[in-house]
Amino acid sequence: MTDASVESFWARGVAEGWSDIDEAVAAAADHVGKPVVVREEAFLSTEPVCGFVATLEHQHLVMISPTTSETFRSFVIGHELGHVLHRHHEHAAQSAYVRDVIPDVPEYKVERALARGLFSNDYEHEAELFADRLAALIRSNRGRPSAFRGVFG
Repeated sequence: MTDASVESFWARGVAEGWSDIDEAVAAAADHVGKPVVVREEAFLSTEPVCGFVATLEHQHLVMISPTTSETFRSFVIGHELGHVLHRHHEHAAQSAYVRDVIPDVPEYKVERALARGLFSNDYEHEAELFADRLAALIRSNRGRPSAFRGVFG
């Protein structure tokens, strides 16, 4: 998406006052015109990544490692939404090349092998910044202080 499109997503969040990640997920689906489905996947608990997004023909499938922490869950989903809203899947020509050369390797393993789960490339950095900004937006619309502020002032 263009910077203008991403900025319109942020403007919508401010106007609607999103106070949880599920509201942001619903808005993202509406914004990109394709469902965003979030699933916890047990196999990710043994992987070096906390989550990833698979852009399929009819949906964006966000898979995350199971967690009891709502804060961690929200941040991982926010990170993956960053990939969706910034349309990183449209710039992954290297993934398509690897899938053509080795077609029997599952796409998520190709993405992981290409360092999608690491923070060493521009896409990951942009997704992290997106998740940070989304967390700040959600926090600003909550009626109660965060547990962190309640404990640490």
